[in-house]
Parts: sequence; structure tokens; C-alpha cells
Amino acid sequence: MKDMEKPFLDHLEDLRGLILKCAAAIGVGALLGVAGIGTVMEILRWPLGQAQGEGSSTGTLLALQVTDPMTVTLQIGLGAGILLSLPIVLYFVGSYLMPALDPRERRMLLPAFLVGAFLFLLGVAFCYFLVLPRALAFFQDFNRWLGLETSWTMASYTDFVLQMLMGFGLSFELPLGMVLLARLGILSRATVVEHRRHAVVVLLALAACVTPTSDPFNLGLMFVPLYGLFELGLVGMGWAERKATLANGSKSSY
Repeated sequence: MKDMEKPFLDHLEDLRGLILKCAAAIGVGALLGVAGIGTVMEILRWPLGQAQGEGSSTGTLLALQVTDPMTVTLQIGLGAGILLSLPIVLYFVGSYLMPALDPRERRMLLPAFLVGAFLFLLGVAFCYFLVLPRALAFFQDFNRWLGLETSWTMASYTDFVLQMLMGFGLSFELPLGMVLLARLGILSRATVVEHRRHAVVVLLALAACVTPTSDPFNLGLMFVPLYGLFELGLVGMGWAERKATLANGSKSSY
């Protein structure tokens, strides 16, 4: 209640502090990414080496523009900064929202944070080890079928890889969001099941927005796991609703 009595300008000051702390965390992560640019670049090139075969463990990338190396360095630094600082940023956001939550919602915050971090890393790993090598191999084979030589630039390759990693990491948060909405009583499983066809359209649109290219192959690579996560979220929503029903029943018995 004390937090709700704070003046409006104080709330704005708290929001300003949150933005500054999040920006500082991302900045530190970006500096770490730039400092280790050689190692980060080798990590990003690993899927390309896998797509090209064992004999080409480090794929060849081109720099066509004079400023490409600087652009890629800044791009990788920002991407690494977001990935490295994400847990700290989520902690800052959770601390900012904590006073506005009731006790039940506060108890859910730490488990949701841990599960969300795990799902994000799982999505990144799924994309890095399984999706990216197959996607790059597909495009190389498609180029050969068309009689084209595959030569990718550093900028286009790193942009593709970073967007795919970030997209899969965020997409894997879908089941957690669905479970939280059900646990808080905002959205019911029956409503989602009733509008399943509409949800499929939304997932297709989301997959199209997340994938860095508009081709059907990449769209399918994103949509199929996303739909599987949606079905997993439905299972989780059923579990959350049963748990909420049991909790309400135990409270009413006293």
C-alpha cells in the first residue's frame, strides 16, 4: 500500500532508474561481447562449419564493404550484451514490479524467472545445435541446385544467426506465458482450445515476424517448434488450473 501512495513523479523516477540500470547491464554485456569478439565470432561460425562438412570447420565469410568488420563487431557486441545481461535485466524488472504484486503473485515471480531463463537458453541451444546447421545446409544445397556459388557476407550471416538465436529463445517462453496467464486467472485453457484455429494464425504471424527471412523453409523451422510449444502450453494451462482449483478448495474448507 505504501508504494501506491507514492506521488506520480516518484514512480516516473523509479521507472527512469530501471531503464538506466537495464541499459547499463546491456552496455556491460556489450563490452564483454566486443572484448571477446574473436571467440564470439568463432562460436557464431560453428553452425556454418557444420553445414559445410567436417573439412570446413570454419566457414568462409566475405567483407564487401569497408565498414563491415566494424558493423559486425557492434552488431555482435549488442547481441551478446542482450543475451548476457538478460537475467540481470529480468531481475531489475522483477524488483521494479514487486511492490505492485500481491503475495500470491510474488511467490510466483522467482519460479517464473528461473523457468523463463531456462526456456530461453533451451531455445537458443535448440536453434544453435539443431536448426542453424540444417538451415544453412539447406540454403547451400539449394544454391547448388540453382547452379549458384554460395558466398555470404559477414554482416548478412551474423544478422541471420543472431536473429534466429534471439527468435528461438523468445519463442520458447510461450508455454511459460500461457501457464502464468492461466495461473493468474486471466486466460482459461478452454478459451484457448476454443480459438485454436485463430491461435494457429497468430503463431504463423509470429513466426513470420521472428524469422529473419520470408522463405517458407525458415518459416516452417520456426512455426513447427512454436506450435509444439503451444500444445505444451495447453498442457501446462490445464495443470495450472487444476492447481488453482485445489488451492481455492483448500482455502474454502477453513
